[in-house]
Amino acid sequence: MNKRLTKWFILASVLGVLGHSTGSSAAAAAEAPKETELMLYFNQQDAYLNGSEIKLEAAPLRKDGKAYLPAAELGRLLGFPVRWDEVKRAVQVTAPAAFLEFNIPQNKVYVNGASTPWNQAALLWNDRLYIDSEWLNRFAGYKIRLDEKRGVIELRYLQAPDGGLFRNDTLPNMKPIAKFALDKPVYKLGEPIRYTDLSYSPDGDAITGREWTGNAEAIFTPGLYKVTLQVKDSRGNVSEPFSTNVEVSDEKLWDPFEYHVAHDPVGTYVKEEEAVLRKYLRGLPQLKKQETRPEDRSLIVSDSPESFKEKGFLYQEKVNGKARLYADHVNDTVRKMKLGIVVRNPSPDKTVTIKTTRKGEVYPSIYANLIGNEATIEFLQGDPVKTAETMTLRPYETAYYRTMPDFYPGQGMNVIYDVETDGDAYFSFAAMEQGDGLDSLPMYPQLPYSGNVRGTFSVSDIVWNIDASGVKKPSSFAIGDGTSDSFVTGKDFFKNEASLNLGNYGVEYRIHLDHPPKMAVLLLPRGGVFKGPFLVDGRIVQTPPSGVMMDYQGYTILARTEGNEAGVDIAFSPAAGSAFPVDVILYPLP
Repeated sequence: MNKRLTKWFILASVLGVLGHSTGSSAAAAAEAPKETELMLYFNQQDAYLNGSEIKLEAAPLRKDGKAYLPAAELGRLLGFPVRWDEVKRAVQVTAPAAFLEFNIPQNKVYVNGASTPWNQAALLWNDRLYIDSEWLNRFAGYKIRLDEKRGVIELRYLQAPDGGLFRNDTLPNMKPIAKFALDKPVYKLGEPIRYTDLSYSPDGDAITGREWTGNAEAIFTPGLYKVTLQVKDSRGNVSEPFSTNVEVSDEKLWDPFEYHVAHDPVGTYVKEEEAVLRKYLRGLPQLKKQETRPEDRSLIVSDSPESFKEKGFLYQEKVNGKARLYADHVNDTVRKMKLGIVVRNPSPDKTVTIKTTRKGEVYPSIYANLIGNEATIEFLQGDPVKTAETMTLRPYETAYYRTMPDFYPGQGMNVIYDVETDGDAYFSFAAMEQGDGLDSLPMYPQLPYSGNVRGTFSVSDIVWNIDASGVKKPSSFAIGDGTSDSFVTGKDFFKNEASLNLGNYGVEYRIHLDHPPKMAVLLLPRGGVFKGPFLVDGRIVQTPPSGVMMDYQGYTILARTEGNEAGVDIAFSPAAGSAFPVDVILYPLP
């Protein structure tokens, strides 16, 4: 019997296909097993598959007396499915007799979910995974011969006629197990309930989905409450539901309002009924303030006419030393305009240098609260060192300090600049036609005052020091109410009349709460629509995080203290588009 017939005889005997058959030759061919003959060379990418030459992406290795096969080539050479699990960072190989998983970060091998030492099975070499050929043969059943002298691996592999590989209904497709634990057997009313998720997958798959039912953060009515968890793994298998009961006694820790104050993250906007807000946050004791109003920096405000209908000068003032420029305007024409801040050196023989130490700018927008909020954020976070820029004007020179083209109808803008000059400099805010230049300005009219705020004020900063050490119950102070916080006064350069900065726009409040107790700091608007940032210990807290707040519809949590802080520092500047007053509330926590 020749060699070829002997081979087929052996295959037929093993698979039990000898005997009578009534099927067609095609059916018989479909039942035939597939044999693979491989000749591989250590450290060489040339190989032979069933007599045909192929080129491998990775060559076999000989290390420490073992012959290693590249995992990436097992699919092409032996037909083993090989896949990469991105979530688990693992190579998964489905061999005929087992499901193999090589977890790279853990440096572990799993055989049907059971852990096996890595160094017994695998090797990482040049960022590639190699598998010990003798170890792999436990789960594959091929014939292997090593020719050490020639550096050759000869491998023969017989695959089942249906191409079938390892299948198991429980591994690797076992359902994950949902499980969780409670940190206490019984909870008080309003006490935080902590759930520890103990879910897992028996075969090591990642838990990718969780569906909770009834997992309240806190419960405010006594009784038993069922909580259920069901999880899903990375293969899409879903666990059986796991349930347990939460027992809540009738002993009170927090009511619903106090719970949010004590536990919601800083920066959270908490919506609440008006009646509840008035019950808890109105009629509170007013905190005493030690106030100083430095007059080393003037405040120049251009906010009238806020909505300009024609070109012209909106406001103008002379600066010598420190000043803050503040402008808020809307294009109420039917065409595209530009807003320019122009600076002029009036001296016939001296240069003047203008230094900008802080700024807040925003692109023109139709959303008034947005532009005020964004400009104020940049201003409060301004770094005088990083922001610092200078410009120098020759005698009698006029130049743009800032210009904002593409100012479309209906759009508004808000800008804030802290400047310092070493001589006289006239700053002018001008609503300009797109095609107009500096040479057109002498023909511009002064636009009339039409409400809002316009003027030059001696105060641009208000400093409050508040002793919070004695706060035992909720207390508050107001910003922008005009009584406990009086508005700064000044003079309108155009009208030569007294001016009142209603709302103190452009003013920066620097508030220090000295030795506060354990407490939450809340912001409650009570004058209308509000949106504005606070800088709390160097961190911006937006009130609210998105959208706007309305009076007596909710509050934002500005800060929370533990009672061991030396102080809390808050910086704030009223954002354009927002209404005042607002209350800052210190709410002690047990």
